[in-house]
Amino acid sequence: MKLKNRILPFWQAIPKLLLFQIASSLFLTLVTWAVSALSNLLLGLSGKAAVSSGDLTFLFTSWQGYVMILLVLLMVLTYIAVEINALILYCGKVIDGEQPSLRQSVKGGFAALKQYLNLRGVLIILYATVISPVIGLGFSISLTETFYIPRFIMSVIDANPLYHTGFLLVQVILAVIAIIYCFIMHGVLLDGMTMKQASVNSRRLIARNWKNYLFEMLCFFVIAMLALFIPLVLLSWLPLLVVQMIPMAQTASLCFDIFFCLVSLIIVMLAMMMALSFLMIKLTMLYKKYSSEGVWQYQKREKRRHPVVITLIVLLSAAVVLFSIGGSFVYDQVFVHEIKTEVVAHRAGGVEAPENTVKGIETAWVLGAKGCEIDIQRTADGYYVVNHDNDFSRVAGVGKKPSEMTLAQVKELRVDGEPVPTLEDMLDASRDKVTLFVELKGESADLQMADDAVRIIKEKGMEEQTVLISLKYDVLEYIEQQYPEMLTGYLAFISFGQIENTPFDYLALEEEIATDDTIESVHEKGKKLIVWTVNEEDDIEQFLTSDADAIITDSVKLSGEIKERLENRLPVEVIIQAFIGLIG
Repeated sequence: MKLKNRILPFWQAIPKLLLFQIASSLFLTLVTWAVSALSNLLLGLSGKAAVSSGDLTFLFTSWQGYVMILLVLLMVLTYIAVEINALILYCGKVIDGEQPSLRQSVKGGFAALKQYLNLRGVLIILYATVISPVIGLGFSISLTETFYIPRFIMSVIDANPLYHTGFLLVQVILAVIAIIYCFIMHGVLLDGMTMKQASVNSRRLIARNWKNYLFEMLCFFVIAMLALFIPLVLLSWLPLLVVQMIPMAQTASLCFDIFFCLVSLIIVMLAMMMALSFLMIKLTMLYKKYSSEGVWQYQKREKRRHPVVITLIVLLSAAVVLFSIGGSFVYDQVFVHEIKTEVVAHRAGGVEAPENTVKGIETAWVLGAKGCEIDIQRTADGYYVVNHDNDFSRVAGVGKKPSEMTLAQVKELRVDGEPVPTLEDMLDASRDKVTLFVELKGESADLQMADDAVRIIKEKGMEEQTVLISLKYDVLEYIEQQYPEMLTGYLAFISFGQIENTPFDYLALEEEIATDDTIESVHEKGKKLIVWTVNEEDDIEQFLTSDADAIITDSVKLSGEIKERLENRLPVEVIIQAFIGLIG
């Protein structure tokens, strides 16, 4: 098939798909806002600010929680109806040369939801909302497109060869299932099949055409990448490179830098917006081709003018020019180039020293860290020692929990030659050097640990230099109520609601929920926000250039080097990184 014939269906579909994407995005944004507002109202009635990873039981122990679950399920079904069902119906009309109706497509998408009222339907919803975003293959909805396995869990999987192999095997199996059943909803929506009939039909079509399917999808992704990168190179990257070589006044240089970076941003965002629609066009074409045993052919349509699209392009171009000119005059206010985010060493010293040891704190301090995070657990005789895992097998080769050992027994252990310290040891080591973030960890993280940790910290006179943190909401809430003079920090990797209204001094959020909006909301409440656990170079750079107060990282030395490099960036680098942050 000629390249022109491969590209033509997508090119001719752009105006209609843009209309669908804009209209559906506005509708779904309104739905999301309404659900969020109702959920916040329900949380307010229950006396809570947010539901997070530390108190998920609320959802199953109160009527407000059950209503919130129902609202979320309805929102998920709405996204399924619009972004999968309606899109398939719309694409079917587009490639058949008919005039698609947005209203009729959405109406048909909601009507088709009754087909999901069976086990196969539930599995498809689960796949589209959770599994597909995680493995990056198959249908998914924008509501959950950022779903992922938390980094602290992936670090455990990657560190264990057996877990890592098993995880890769599961990914491969799920990817194969996604391919085999990729035409289920096409059968249901375009040919009126039941879910069972459509499942059998999809298996049959893929079994007969799997070689052609893989070839066609490979061609699709290659052409899609070229369609993205060629405009980026010609319209943005190459002109931006040329501008850097031409001597000119600073304001003019900034104007051109902003302009070509904006062009790049728009191209990428348009590609992201149209990606699912183009994929659905391709799958729908293949479904019609395979269902008709190759008889079906795309019919080229007459060229048409699209005044709405042209008007949007003109208005967007004018906005880019105006923003570029204006941004060049207020560069220092619009583009933040000062790095204020601090570095906190994970498990005392990160990878630079034996974890959770006095040496770790000393090493982190020398490397410029402003804080150290440690994990404490209670021994059998009531002392508090520093260890992350449930037992000492990984770090010291002893498969016993701290709660099963006395302090004297723990003192005999060595972590890469270093003794296992007590909380008191770590407080002494951090005094006048770094802020110590003490995580109340494991099965012994209870109210007794809270009382004892506060007592020990006060005995050392280090209330202002220590922050008590935990994943356990109730324990931290107890500390806030009983010891309001102590600094507290809540660790969360899931959050829904206004988490900034929780009663803690610090919020330590996992990377994916530490958005710019969340950071801003937390600061407006006079609290501090820390992002954990940030280890990859790109992620470190992203959050060091954010408004987060600190990052918790294992890569202390690398973070320091990145921070130093960021503080010496050229203006064009500041602009590029700001726009990359918008993409996200």
